[in-house]
Amino acid sequence: MIKNRKASTILLGAMIVVIVDSCIESFEAKTEVFEDTLVIDALLTDESKQHRVILTRAFRFEDNTPVFERNANVEVVDDEDVVYLFQETEPGVYLSQVEFAAAQGKNYTLKVRTSDGKSYVSKTVRTPVNVPITELMAERLVNDMGEEGVSILLDNETISTEPTYFRFEYEETYQIIAPKYDPFEFEVIDYVPCDGDFYEVAIKPRIVEQKTCFGSVRSSGLIQASTTGLEGNKVDNFNIRFINRNNYIISHRYSILVRQYTQTQGAHSYYEQLGDFSSSDNVFSQIQPGFLTGNLRSETNADEKVLGYFEVASLSEVRLYFNYSDLFPNEPLPPYAVDCETLGNPLLVGRGYHCDGNGNCDGACESPLIEGILAGILVFNSVNENPTSEMPGPFFTLPSPCGDCTKLGSNVVPEYWLN
Repeated sequence: MIKNRKASTILLGAMIVVIVDSCIESFEAKTEVFEDTLVIDALLTDESKQHRVILTRAFRFEDNTPVFERNANVEVVDDEDVVYLFQETEPGVYLSQVEFAAAQGKNYTLKVRTSDGKSYVSKTVRTPVNVPITELMAERLVNDMGEEGVSILLDNETISTEPTYFRFEYEETYQIIAPKYDPFEFEVIDYVPCDGDFYEVAIKPRIVEQKTCFGSVRSSGLIQASTTGLEGNKVDNFNIRFINRNNYIISHRYSILVRQYTQTQGAHSYYEQLGDFSSSDNVFSQIQPGFLTGNLRSETNADEKVLGYFEVASLSEVRLYFNYSDLFPNEPLPPYAVDCETLGNPLLVGRGYHCDGNGNCDGACESPLIEGILAGILVFNSVNENPTSEMPGPFFTLPSPCGDCTKLGSNVVPEYWLN
């Protein structure tokens, strides 16, 4: 459902201003005290699928990537002593050997035994009652910052009288149409720098689809809500995503898949605290500035710390589509991702390039035009029919995304895409 109305959204944020004197030498932070801690990222839902557990080690501030925990034994046990075994499919990533779904009202426990013989176990977690998304809407509005755009709003409702807790993720997919697409592209015929031969560039028909593509981006921040204190114990017009009307991703057709996880109160509290540490809900994608207690413990050593959380949640998901013209009829499209109005006119040979016919050359022998073609940073626009001293190059060009959408997305149409 698509609605048009003016409204205000609540934008929560903070600005941290750091003023650094340019005379001060740069400081390279290093970890003074480090604990080699196991990090467990595990989410079990009521989807019937192979569920995933990721094991890694905490890493130092100055390191770029974590070290994944290899060759561990991982299993999930329900309250009827049914055991679901997991196997390592890639470093640190463990998938359940069979597909299964977390049943409503059932309890589950995660158990991990690392290759060095240490054992870890989670608290028992009960699957929350599934709360369906009742409506997902795209509305044109102006937010509290005075920006006009589109808000993706969500409604849900539960029959429970107890507070309900939610975490949201989304994946947005958008159509990209190259605004200056041309059916011809460059072909480099001859280019051996400084060999004495004249360089040659031609144009040829395109054989690859480069006019219409699709971009896809997953949410990265933490999005949560609860019905605590809300009338009717329901979420109403909750803002999942705001897109400024000048963002090119809504220029044509846009789709968003929203996944709503009904959480336990413990999981909600954990992720809420995690949000204070970083903008990501992935416990090992960011450096941990402090210890965050989850629902995991070591059975081998009571004093050993364990990072992460074993979450059991119920899932509801809805996909929404809209066109720019649905919300902004007869209005100009947002600006494209790059400037496609200013033409380039690169030289075929550099200024001052001379050869005597025997392979003896001086000057700049590289070709600005061919170097740009080979680097993939420019595309054909038109032939320069009337070269001048100001515009001596043989062709007019544009930045490659203007005529080649694959620079911004994929030319493969997603299986779920609906026109």
